[in-house]
Amino acid sequence: MSNVRHLSSSALLLVLGMTASAVVPIVTSAPATAANFTDTRTHWARPFIEALADKQIIAGFPDGTFKPDAPVTRAQFAAIVKNAFTSNQVRVARGFNDVAAKYWAAAAINKAYETGFMSGYPDNTFKPEQQIPKVQALVSLSSGLNYTPTGATATTLANFRDSGEIPDYAKTGVAAAAERSVVVNYPNVNFLSPNATATRADVAAYIYQALVNQGKLAPIATSEGANSYIARITASPTTGTTPTPSPVSTDPRYKVSQGTTVNIRYLGSNKIVVTPGETINNLTLRVVDDIKSAQGTVVIPRDSEIVGQLVPVSSNSQVLGTQYIAQQVTIGTRSYPLIARSQVVNGQKIDQNTNPGTLQDAVTSAAARAALSVLLGQKVDLGSILTGATGGQTNPTQTPDNLIVIDPSNDLRLTLSSDFYTAP
Repeated sequence: MSNVRHLSSSALLLVLGMTASAVVPIVTSAPATAANFTDTRTHWARPFIEALADKQIIAGFPDGTFKPDAPVTRAQFAAIVKNAFTSNQVRVARGFNDVAAKYWAAAAINKAYETGFMSGYPDNTFKPEQQIPKVQALVSLSSGLNYTPTGATATTLANFRDSGEIPDYAKTGVAAAAERSVVVNYPNVNFLSPNATATRADVAAYIYQALVNQGKLAPIATSEGANSYIARITASPTTGTTPTPSPVSTDPRYKVSQGTTVNIRYLGSNKIVVTPGETINNLTLRVVDDIKSAQGTVVIPRDSEIVGQLVPVSSNSQVLGTQYIAQQVTIGTRSYPLIARSQVVNGQKIDQNTNPGTLQDAVTSAAARAALSVLLGQKVDLGSILTGATGGQTNPTQTPDNLIVIDPSNDLRLTLSSDFYTAP
């Protein structure tokens, strides 16, 4: 979004976010509207973006794009919340050392501070050009809209597989936002990725859900795919009985460090074939080697079962491939949350000239099998069908340009995204 700085201040605010009430653009060459965004038609956040653009809460760029995957800076986020919400002043603007009076977002930053949405840093800076992480965006909305958790924060956050990555300062705000269905997680609703930079699509989704929570916008239709990325969490009581997870230790003898590689195998087949855009649920892998702590203790024994999902990975509305995201590991009779991911597996071109032997006994999704039956007829002896597949290509007369062929042992090797502990 660096090119927005070349627009006039009025045009810039139109691009970043306009008032929730209908207003007439005051620029001669207005940015694109939802009707003609060229880069959101197949994007996961399309319903959020189009609805906000139709209400003139946000807008696109003069070249007809919205740039949904572009990062958002702290200054840009301040401009968005200033124009999306009407909030009372709760404190007096103090000014920041790195925000000049003539800076394009100075007024928005002051307003965001005055209304409690955003604060500065201890050295009296705001860092306006710093890209804003998702967790900061969610805490900002909770703060400015006076969200407080009604349930047990730890229990609410346990719904996210990577809750251990949420900074301590943000836990209350994220839990409060999650209870109000403001949290929207793509590509996996169970993974917040709290420290990743928020994109324009992420912010559009958060803002939309916050306005739904205020009763100003209707909820996204359940028929929309984007609906599945909204985290819907029922607050758990702060007292009473709550589910007890498998106990863990903080003893380093039972710790596997972040970044550790886990070799796996898939018992169903030597290859897995899916179509781009599919999500495969409840895919079980087995650990090949004992995973030990730095002290030599076996923490994850070989043959332990890991359950997770294959999820599509996309950028700029293009599906780049698929990625396995682990959700839990079963060790003996105990199950533990496991935060680990594979590399992104790219698609492989398959056409009528493909050697059927390369796919012999491959396990497939229903959509991939339909596509292969059109391309290869009965030339290939396919294995079982994966269950829990959603999305993808299901019409056998319309085959995708490529299928994603996965060699589990090589392609789905996992890397731990956070430290992992078990019990003694």
